[in-house]
Order: sequence, then structure tokens, then C-alpha cells
Amino acid sequence: MLRWRLFVNSLRRANRRAELGMQVLWFIFGGGFIFLLCVAFFGGTYGLLQTGRSDLLDLLLLGLFLLWQLAPILFEGYSPGLSFREVARYPISFRLYFLLNLVYGLSDPAAITCLLCLFSMWLAVLLAKPELALLAALAFLLFGLFNLLCNRIIVGLFERFQSTRKGRERMVLLTLVILLLPQLLQFATGAWTTGRAFRLPHWVLTAFSWLREFMPPGLTARIFLFENGAELRAIAGLLLFIGLTLLLLFRQVHAVFRGEIYAETYTVRRDLKVHQGWRVPAVDEVTSAIVEKEMRYLRQNSRLLLQLIYPPIIFLLLAFNGSARKLPFAGKPAGLLAGLAGFLLLSLPNMAYNTFGMDKEAFGRWLLSPLPLRKVLLAKNLTHGGILTVLYLVVAVIVVAITHVALLQVATVTVGFFAVLVVQLGAGDLISVHWPKRIELGQMSSRMASNAAGVASLLVVLPLVAIWGLVAFAARYWQLPWLPLVLGIAIFFGGLKLYSFLLDRSVAYIYGHIEEITGNLGA
Repeated sequence: MLRWRLFVNSLRRANRRAELGMQVLWFIFGGGFIFLLCVAFFGGTYGLLQTGRSDLLDLLLLGLFLLWQLAPILFEGYSPGLSFREVARYPISFRLYFLLNLVYGLSDPAAITCLLCLFSMWLAVLLAKPELALLAALAFLLFGLFNLLCNRIIVGLFERFQSTRKGRERMVLLTLVILLLPQLLQFATGAWTTGRAFRLPHWVLTAFSWLREFMPPGLTARIFLFENGAELRAIAGLLLFIGLTLLLLFRQVHAVFRGEIYAETYTVRRDLKVHQGWRVPAVDEVTSAIVEKEMRYLRQNSRLLLQLIYPPIIFLLLAFNGSARKLPFAGKPAGLLAGLAGFLLLSLPNMAYNTFGMDKEAFGRWLLSPLPLRKVLLAKNLTHGGILTVLYLVVAVIVVAITHVALLQVATVTVGFFAVLVVQLGAGDLISVHWPKRIELGQMSSRMASNAAGVASLLVVLPLVAIWGLVAFAARYWQLPWLPLVLGIAIFFGGLKLYSFLLDRSVAYIYGHIEEITGNLGA
């Protein structure tokens, strides 16, 4: 009742009502995506059973296994935020603590999605092969339990690494590899099917086929697809996997329950050396100090570094892969450059739409300092825009060197990139102060921005995309190749005026809502 009253009272603020509405939109979009995914698994299962290719059903289950285990890590900010190290402080028994850990795992969006997909697959079995429905229900229940246990183990390990700075830095490379694996697998599969790459030895394919039978997805399919005692052996094998994961989870959770702490290792140094601060060209010392502070904070945030590195890498993989030539931006060299700019600009909200998120309680120090907040926001925007500019220039040089883009097209895309960047930074300042969100680097469930910021970024990007689409259409219709560059320069200067206006509005909002912003960042 108390929580409900707090929730109702929070709706008195206009920004909280807007955030709730945007959360509802995210929920609707997410529900639509889950529905389409369930339809896909239902159709795949039904089609395989009807065509007599039920031997491939374990591949669908393998896809569900990977989705359940990897989605909470790759999209960790969308998982429910609860630290079980805090729960362990309460006077509860270990049995209740262990049970709460398991039940809480079912509240993860990835778990809910995969359970609904499993239910869709069972409905397909019920319609296509009713006689297998009972055994299929048992198989899917055991498979769901195994996935739940594995998920809690992986989440626990990830949180253990996230608890230290070195652990977070080491997880960056691993997460990047996991993110790139689907694309690399897709490209390799396309190359193998067209015969343009080496083919795997026959013994590798044979070993993989043999492993499929003894992996949990294969055992799950064998429970209801095979007879003559094979289902009993498959059940026994799946129960063995469940038992092993249960023991591992028991050991991991018991250590946390007893107060296991992971600490940073440090090196004792006798001499304390003070290094001189940065000196950024063309700006004063105060701005240089803020830029240095932002860069050091960004360096500590491994997730944000990963989100910055990922778009250029995946763009290069998509752009220069032979099977990706059908993509809209891959038809012409200028399209590649425009695609690069779009990929980078879509990653900007991770930094600019919650600009005080990593400051947390230190936000109050900005208020106590003699610096005007306008200068603080300007320095933060300079840092974030500078990072994206460097990434754009580095990858753009590679694209221009390989594809030989015309100078007019390079200038047009570059001007358009900066025009959109300026507007995005100004909108990010306004959204950052309306919906500030505290970022906890050591918590897996801490998001980089609020739900409202995610929807607001779309509302900012879509009109900009529409404007540039009209400009491109007009240039092509009237056969004026110089028109996008001229209009781009005009939009850029107009964006500077809009940026200044949004910056002033953001500062005015901060001074009018100091307690609210401080409470959100310090909670």
C-alpha cells in the first residue's frame, strides 16, 4: 500500500507522467516483438513436424537456450534491478533466499519471452502431433528449469565480474565477442553455402551432429520424438544436467549468502606523484578539466565503451560483406558513409541522454561550484560529441580510402552528421535534466538512461530522418547534387541556434527542480 501511494504521488510531476506513458509504449512494442517471436517458433515447430524434419527441432531449442542465457547479459539494463547481496542482509533462511533467487529469475524479460516461446512450441506439437503433447510438456518443463538454473549461474558470475573495475574491463572483450558472433556466423554460413570459403572437414560436422544428441536441447527433443526406451535415457540425461547446474548454483548462492566479498587488488606505492591535468586545445583550463573528468568516467564504464565500439565494427562487417550488398546503404559509396553516420548517431543517446547519470551524488558539487551550469553542460557535450566525431572520422577515412567516395558526397554526409549531432546533443541536455537516472557501474541491471529517454530519442531522430529524406528526394528529383550540401549547412547553423536554446532551457529547468534531480541521482 505504501509503494502504491508513493507511485500515485510521483504522478503529480509532469515528467513522471510522461515517463510512465513512454514506459507503456515500450511495453507495447516489447509485447509486439514477443508475439512475433512466439509466432515464429510456433510456425517453425509446426512446419518441421509436418514436413518430417523433426530432427532439426533441437536447433530451435538451442536458439532459445542462447536467447535465455545471453540476452540478460547483452541487454542487461532491461533486466529487473535487484541485488541479492542486499537481500542476504535480511534475517531469512538460506532456503527462502535460494527460492527467491530462482523465482526472481523468472521475472527477467528474457525468461518470460523464452517461456512463452516454449509454450508456443508446445502448442505446435499439440496441433501437429497430439499424441506427443504429454511427453513434450514434460520435456519443455525440464528444459525450462535447466535454462533457469543456467541463467542464474551466468548472471551471478557476471555480477561478480561487474563488482570490480578490472572485472568490468575484462568483460568488455568477452561481451564484444558474444555480440559479434551472430554476425560472424551469418557471414560464414553465407560464404559456406555459396562455396566461396573453405568447407569444414567432415569429421567436424560429424562431431557436431553427435554432440547435438547429448546437449540439453537435443535431449529435450529426444524425450518426445523417439521411442523404444530412448525417451527414458533422454530424461535421465536432462535430469543429470539439471542436477549439476543445481549444485553449481547452490554453491554460488551459498557463498553470496555467507557474505562473500570481491575486492579490488591494489599495489602499494611509496611515492605519490601528482600528474598535471589535461590541456585540450582551443578551450580554457576549466573546460579542459571537465573534459578530462568525463573521459576518465567513461573509461571506467566498460558497457558504454562497448556500446561505442560496437556500431563502427558491426557497420564495417555489414558494409564490406558480400551478402550485405542488398542493404539500402550499401548500394553506393556515399550510402556507406551515410550508413556509418547513422550507426554512430544512434549510439549517442547512451551518453548524451543521461549526462549526469555517472555523477550521481557529485551532481550537488556542480551546484556548489562557482561554474555556471551552462558551461558544465557545454563541456560535457564537447566531450561526447568529440568522441563520436573521432570515431566517425577514423572509420570514414577507411571507407573513403576503400570506396573512393566523391568529395562533394563526403562533404555532404559530414555536414549532415554534424547537423544531426548538434541537435541530438541539445535534445540530450533537455532530456537528461527531465529524466535523470543514476548509473551504478557495479550493478548488472543499471541502465544507461531512463525508459523515457529511449522513446524521446526516437522522437528526436525520426523527424531528422524525415527532413534528410526530403532533402535527398528533392536533390534527386531536380537533379541538383549540390542541394543537400547547401541545405545541410543551413540546417547545421539552424541546429546551433536550436542547441543554444535547448541548453538555456536545460539550465533553467535544473535551477527550478534542484531537489527533484538531486533526489533521483542520489537515491
